[in-house]
Amino acid sequence: MKTAIATLLAGVFAAGVSVAAQAAEPLTVCLNKDNQPFSSLKNGKEEGFDVAVAQAVAKQLNRPLEIKWYAKERRSRVPVSLKSSVLVNAGVCQLVGGFPLVQSSLERPAGTDETMLPPVEGLPDEKRQNPVKGAPLIGGGAYHFAGVTPVLGPQVKDDIKTLDDLQPYRIRNRPASIGDLIVMAYKQGKLLKNVSHVDARDEPFDLMARGEFDVTLIEAHKFDMFRAENPQTPLRASGLMLPVGFNLGFATTEQYAGLMKAVDAAVVELAKNGGLAQAAKASNLSWSAPQQPAVRTGLGLETFVK
Repeated sequence: MKTAIATLLAGVFAAGVSVAAQAAEPLTVCLNKDNQPFSSLKNGKEEGFDVAVAQAVAKQLNRPLEIKWYAKERRSRVPVSLKSSVLVNAGVCQLVGGFPLVQSSLERPAGTDETMLPPVEGLPDEKRQNPVKGAPLIGGGAYHFAGVTPVLGPQVKDDIKTLDDLQPYRIRNRPASIGDLIVMAYKQGKLLKNVSHVDARDEPFDLMARGEFDVTLIEAHKFDMFRAENPQTPLRASGLMLPVGFNLGFATTEQYAGLMKAVDAAVVELAKNGGLAQAAKASNLSWSAPQQPAVRTGLGLETFVK
């Protein structure tokens, strides 16, 4: 009887050790080392909203965090889906953070089955010499909507609740930018009489602060970065987040589908308890709650073509 009890206790103890060891296993997340204000590694300092979110998720899961920093290859034509999946398949990380949750970014085009790893901090070049097979990606853990907003100059005193409210004002955008596409498409050209373009060599925020025009439509995080560097700027965010953009979240392969479910639950809890908003504020970013569905089929420009 004593032997049986001892065996049972030993089994329970071993199981407890196994669970504890699994809980202590690091959560490994790959992040782009040069993607401010979302993620950056400079002089050994880790910064950005994606970093803060990864830290908060790891804490929710009661696991230490290891960030694996990779460099985005500017001239690479390899699809983001393939480049991300080989990071996971090669064992560099379990999740890729700061991932655009758009269906086309998760799908792997035909004929692109393998590629080389991108440069990864701490990974010797010889480890990158052989191509790695890719795999289908799954996305989840949406934690931020990266959208477009009107930024207002000092001449604009009114509240802006819809794009219709911009009709009295001078609008300028960079040619072919996402903001330019929106105003061109909006209600079949309703705003076109007020629109002109900013020269590619000029900084639109500087021109607007000097009163040369009143409004520009731009990705919200770009104004956040400008405002952090220029806290005395007379420009202000309109508070109107347009439904054009994508959710940021995590991507992985089927191998870590169970982990992704746990990450989904952790992100939902962080949204409820204010953790995501706090992480954004600490990163000088205006947090915008993810939109549904988490994985979008496109950027949403079609909503303005009416």
